[in-house]
Amino acid sequence: MRLAKKLQKLREEKGLSQAELAQELFTSESEVASWESGDKVPEIGYIAKLAVFYDVPADELTDDDTPDPEEEANDAEAKKAKRKKINLIYWLVWAVIYLAVSLVTGKWGASWTLLLLGGAIWLIAAGFRWVNSTK
Repeated sequence: MRLAKKLQKLREEKGLSQAELAQELFTSESEVASWESGDKVPEIGYIAKLAVFYDVPADELTDDDTPDPEEEANDAEAKKAKRKKINLIYWLVWAVIYLAVSLVTGKWGASWTLLLLGGAIWLIAAGFRWVNSTK
């Protein structure tokens, strides 16, 4: 989770407004707002004051390794959309190959084997993706 979101979350957990926090830290409300919006990063002195005020280690405030549930959800949606796009492209390519082979050979029935082969390859790839996603 980013520093800006952490600061906002900690402030809200304490039930404080930005103005009240600004008074506690002897700074302006606009300064607190700029920290929470991510426009500015607090100076090291304010990081120390915030850590003491919220009773958390300073490195916990500045560490970006904590996953943000909102970002994780957006990443999952992006991966799902990318997977759908790849599947669509895959099937379009196979359909074009099928049509090309059918037109060149003039044997529409025999080229169904090619389309079935494409489906089998797709199922195998989907199986590998599923196995890797469960690890």
